[in-house]
Amino acid sequence: MNPFSPLMYIRRNWGRAISIILMLMCTSIIFMGGMYIDNVYDQFTYAYEDPSQYAFWVRSGNNNDVQYEAEDFKLNKDKYLPESAKTYLDADILYGSTESIMGFSNGNTWVFLKSREDFDTFVRLTDILPKDIDIEDGEVVLSEQLANNWGLKEGDVISGTGDDAEIGFPSPMTVKKILPLKGMQIYGWSSDMITYGGVILATEENTSTNPGFSDELNLFKEKVEADYPHILVVTNESEIHDTKEEMSILTYLFMILIVIVAVVFAVTVNATFAAMYDKRKYEFSVYKALGISKGKMFGKVLGELVTMDGIALVFGAILCFVTIKVLNEILWEQGLYFIRPSVMGILGTVFCNIAIIIPVVLANMRRIKKYDVTVF
Repeated sequence: MNPFSPLMYIRRNWGRAISIILMLMCTSIIFMGGMYIDNVYDQFTYAYEDPSQYAFWVRSGNNNDVQYEAEDFKLNKDKYLPESAKTYLDADILYGSTESIMGFSNGNTWVFLKSREDFDTFVRLTDILPKDIDIEDGEVVLSEQLANNWGLKEGDVISGTGDDAEIGFPSPMTVKKILPLKGMQIYGWSSDMITYGGVILATEENTSTNPGFSDELNLFKEKVEADYPHILVVTNESEIHDTKEEMSILTYLFMILIVIVAVVFAVTVNATFAAMYDKRKYEFSVYKALGISKGKMFGKVLGELVTMDGIALVFGAILCFVTIKVLNEILWEQGLYFIRPSVMGILGTVFCNIAIIIPVVLANMRRIKKYDVTVF
């Protein structure tokens, strides 16, 4: 085998190589950190990833200006409604909370209707719920994930009162059906609902998923909010946009974590390599005496570290995959789930490993330059 092959060194010094590989595997903590941070965002936005099939509006504040704007908008709403979305229903917009994987609560906003006719219209003009869904006054349907998050099953009653209530209902609501919907979703109707807002739906059936329909809803949002500063119009796209802005602080904290981990491991791995290369002084001194170029020795040092780092990344990825699978099985009963791999975690892990490799290679090349075969 070529003496400059990284695998040759690893085979002959497998004990030392394994210690380096295990050390580098620990950088997978970056990926897992990214998974946890991204999951807070994913759990909230998963239900909004599809283009909007409806929009709703809610009052932003509770002073006299808000009351005036709300009444004026309801009187003049027709001039704002796009041709493709002329159906308007009064609705109650309720705020609730769900528990995130990091232990704190996410705030959610859901739409509830006041009559069976309105609920049937919502079902008919959207492609969200089964067309044959049938619920009575004071009943709701939930996504499976939300039901697990709230610890509910079909037939349970949501009181909607008390300090520990996840959502505030004007009267108790019964869980009629749990459906395999994406993310945290809940729909229902009650004659006790107080209509503080409204829902904008498609004009005709089977058009809510047409290309461009969500764009018209978002244009409607821009026009209304420009004329009525105390009215907030919400679409799937606006929910995702606002959540990204709110999550930016966690992204910055994650970047700081990456830098800290990179520095700690760079120092640790460099110290380990320094001790390892001190035992190889004679080897590299002979290479220099034989006229081996600095470039070839640099390639040897880099190749050995990159190979060990590559092995560490592969085994770290396998360990993370198994860990996430196990956690998903355990956490699903709590309505928590790692939906997808974290791009931020992957990029952070790659950056961390590059930040480790470069200074370690450069530091060891400086040591090699000082080696002299005549000393031995």
